[in-house]
Amino acid sequence: MIHLLRNITFSLICISAFSVHASAAEMSLKQVIKSVLEQHPELNVSRIDTAIAATETNRVEGILDPIITANVIVSDEKTPTVSDFQPAENRIGQLSGSISKALASGGTIGADFNYIRTSQGFNSPFAAQLALFNPSYRNQININYRHPLLKGSDRPDYNQALISAEAGLEQAKKQKQVIAHNLALQVINAYYQLASDDINIDIARQAVKRAKRLLAYQRSRERFGLIERADRLQAEALLAARNTDLQRSLSQRLNNQNTLNRLMLHQSSAKISVQRNTFLTQQITKLDGQSITDSLSLAERLRPELQVFEAQMQAANAQLMIALDADQLQLDIVATLGTRALDKTPLPAVVAGLSSHDHFASISLELSDALGRGAVNAGIRKAELQRQRIEADRTRVLEQIKDDISAAQTAITAAIPTLAVARQQVKAEQRKFNAEMKRYRQGRSDTATLVQFEGELRNADLNAQLQQLTIELAQTQLAWAQGRLLYDFNIMLLPENMAGLL
Repeated sequence: MIHLLRNITFSLICISAFSVHASAAEMSLKQVIKSVLEQHPELNVSRIDTAIAATETNRVEGILDPIITANVIVSDEKTPTVSDFQPAENRIGQLSGSISKALASGGTIGADFNYIRTSQGFNSPFAAQLALFNPSYRNQININYRHPLLKGSDRPDYNQALISAEAGLEQAKKQKQVIAHNLALQVINAYYQLASDDINIDIARQAVKRAKRLLAYQRSRERFGLIERADRLQAEALLAARNTDLQRSLSQRLNNQNTLNRLMLHQSSAKISVQRNTFLTQQITKLDGQSITDSLSLAERLRPELQVFEAQMQAANAQLMIALDADQLQLDIVATLGTRALDKTPLPAVVAGLSSHDHFASISLELSDALGRGAVNAGIRKAELQRQRIEADRTRVLEQIKDDISAAQTAITAAIPTLAVARQQVKAEQRKFNAEMKRYRQGRSDTATLVQFEGELRNADLNAQLQQLTIELAQTQLAWAQGRLLYDFNIMLLPENMAGLL
């Protein structure tokens, strides 16, 4: 009676678990990946990083913003004199300003003005009368242009820095895809682990049913004295072992379901029913026969990690150009053209400053250079090493991608004939078990042999189903390794320059 109560209790637990599983939300791999990518916090951080990278482009563009200056000076100076004709006091009011604009070509154009009121005081009234303009008003207006001939030519601090900033923005965008790509791999592993758990549970339930039928049969035969008590106990032990296997599989599924739920930021207790991906399998079969070289070529176009390296290399090349420019002589040509005006009243001085009658013109060459090259050479060396580092990292990642592709394609190639053999083994084990059960009912076999054959049938069935799942997993991993999984699922859109690639 105790054994019967235990069996009933456990059956109710299994039925409850099955009913909950049946009412769980059925989700395909595509749906799970999409859910993860919509909510995972790592992608939110990546979006902020992209926005931060965009500000660097704005900062570099601001290098060409015009610069305006203004200055107002009022001074009063009294000095000792040795002659009455020398001014003993100078009162000056000055208003000056300038505007300059850096050009993307490397030059700088600017304009400045200087408006000065000068009033002088003399100790001798006679000397004061001799001063023609007192107070006097001066006005100067200049237009200048500076163009670097060597260092700073074509303004690498702007043009190359802009290339570097845009590459940084592209890198941030691709890094977001890298995070999505890596999250997809986590989902794949967790999802197929859940699918494996479902197979284990299904096989375990079938084994429990067979064990129950065997135990019922043994009890019936024991009542008629056809078998000994030890034979019935052996059947009970088999049922207990199968119940333990089932419970272990159910517990394992709960743990793996929690992992998948946390990736989607769902409650850990939320039920998930796995939907096998026939669509993905159909998409993949047309590319299963690709060579490793073809798959690697596809990955080089699609894998976001490699696209990140391309953006990093662009930025590194730009930094190297800036460093090489810093190693040149500073040789600038400067041209200035201006007007000069002087009057005893304010307004005529302003108007006269707009006339070219009194003018100033000059052209000059300016040369400067640092005596040492330590800082410059260090900058160049750093930029070169950075390029080498990026290339080395790219080679490392490329080899890892090649390993992933090779492993997935080898797994598919090896698993297909193995699956065919495993399915044949299931049929053979089923025939063997049925024949042994018939012999057992005729009293021509023992319980130990029947239990052994039942276990071999269970293992063969489990192996065949897991082998099928292994092929599906390898196909999915191949699509991931090639970088096309999210494109196959239409979670990400293929760039226009890659249209027709898949």
